[in-house]
Amino acid sequence: MTTKLQVPIDSDIRDGLEIRAKELGFDSVQAYIRFWAKAEVEGRKVDLGSPSVTLSESADNRYEAAISEMAKMRKAGKLKTYSTVGEFMKDLK
Repeated sequence: MTTKLQVPIDSDIRDGLEIRAKELGFDSVQAYIRFWAKAEVEGRKVDLGSPSVTLSESADNRYEAAISEMAKMRKAGKLKTYSTVGEFMKDLK
């Protein structure tokens, strides 16, 4: 069952919240608030404000090489794929 919650809020705050929600990948302020509310109820700590990590040049080069190698394997049909989570989990064991 769902219920509607109406909260008066200043329009500038609502507009800013909409911009922030879009920056975080949410399709609406409502989706952002639902996500936050569910995490609060479940007692989960959600950090959406952490700064991004900048890799060292050598680490960046290693990742680029690995990504390039996987792209080549995928094009050659040699990259293993899974249709279900169960298949993937079975292969991990």
